[in-house]
Amino acid sequence: MLLGDAPIASLADDTNRAILCANIYPLARDDVLRKHPWDCLVTRVLLAPLAGAPAYGYAHWFAKPGDWLRTLDVGDDGGMDYRFESGRFLADATSLPLRYMASKSEGSWESHMVDVMVKRMKADLAYPITKSASLAESANAEYRDALQKAKSVDGMENPPEELGDAPFIDIRGG
Repeated sequence: MLLGDAPIASLADDTNRAILCANIYPLARDDVLRKHPWDCLVTRVLLAPLAGAPAYGYAHWFAKPGDWLRTLDVGDDGGMDYRFESGRFLADATSLPLRYMASKSEGSWESHMVDVMVKRMKADLAYPITKSASLAESANAEYRDALQKAKSVDGMENPPEELGDAPFIDIRGG
């Protein structure tokens, strides 16, 4: 509708517009979700090791959660030694504290994320539906602006990170 075309009732409709939306939406959604550690998608779990062990290098492997999109931290302080290979975490620990981005349903998204997703779909569909390069450029700019604002709003909900002293400060005397 934002592009001046008729709405679709469902992604399962048998129309060109619905087929376009159904093909574009999953990729666009995962891309938007992975672009920022959205507060409403951050999840913490404690993973148990899988049976067996890697051939070498680490004592245990751990399955990634089914809703995993992106790892944020591994270990209580984010400093645990690990590797991520073939969809599994490898570590020497007997349990794996994991903070990650989870793929959650749109009903759990905050309003600024929904707005970003609407603008993303508009940008992705602008040219295929309207055949207008200028409208596609404008929609892309609108999406980038919405994404920047949403990241800013989302980032302000947590206290700022404190960065430790850097060695170059010590060298300069203070």
